[in-house]
Amino acid sequence: KQGILHYAFFNSLLNYIAGTKFFVVVEPGTQGMDSLLKNIYDLYVDYVLKNPFYEVEMPIRCELFELNLFQFVRKERLMSGGR
Repeated sequence: KQGILHYAFFNSLLNYIAGTKFFVVVEPGTQGMDSLLKNIYDLYVDYVLKNPFYEVEMPIRCELFELNLFQFVRKERLMSGGR
């Protein structure tokens, strides 16, 4: 896990063994980013890596991954009081 403080935002980056990097841009002090990134990675594993037509290093083009990612992010924003 790496972090970069840049002006008023904090980039939280998680680099997994597969070489894929996920990052989020949030305000400093935002809690739960490790858990958020882990959940996103779990969706990636379930919908992308387990897809027999996906090859590592290919662009991610998977409707189920995108749909579930957007639903997850929407739910997280509602739970945190965001819009």
